[in-house]
Amino acid sequence: MWEINKSLSQQAYMPDFIEQRRLARMIDRAAKQFDGLDPPERGWIASVRRALGMSADYVAKRKGVSRNAVYQAERSEKDGAVSLRQMEQLAAAMGGKFVYAIIPDGRIEDMKYKQAVAKATSLLTHEPDATSWSKEDREDWVDDKAAELLHDMPANFWEDTA
Repeated sequence: MWEINKSLSQQAYMPDFIEQRRLARMIDRAAKQFDGLDPPERGWIASVRRALGMSADYVAKRKGVSRNAVYQAERSEKDGAVSLRQMEQLAAAMGGKFVYAIIPDGRIEDMKYKQAVAKATSLLTHEPDATSWSKEDREDWVDDKAAELLHDMPANFWEDTA
């Protein structure tokens, strides 16, 4: 009976686990493409428009707005206040598409592992008699606890460990 329940719980778990791994690979691949890419000093709207040799009047006409609205969007982009919809519409008016992404500071699996080790290390301080364990035993405990945390992904996984 236990084997049946175990396999059912694994089936329920696996799709989330597989989805997480697929998403992690997709994000890691995308991050490689954007590595070292900084926005142009004038912003994307003004830079692409100028690179294409398009006037603000022409972009405005294609978008169905005033020239001042294009200039305002360029200023808003530099201030971080342009909307995603504006970026999409202006990109389309210039014959392109707008792409946005959140680029992690490292590989997804590495970030998760680092958090698991930090959390396990923090949890070690609450383990009775841990101070009497050998260094090797403490390292093994942290390694095992990190693996458990990665497997279970508890709701508090990303909470600060300090």
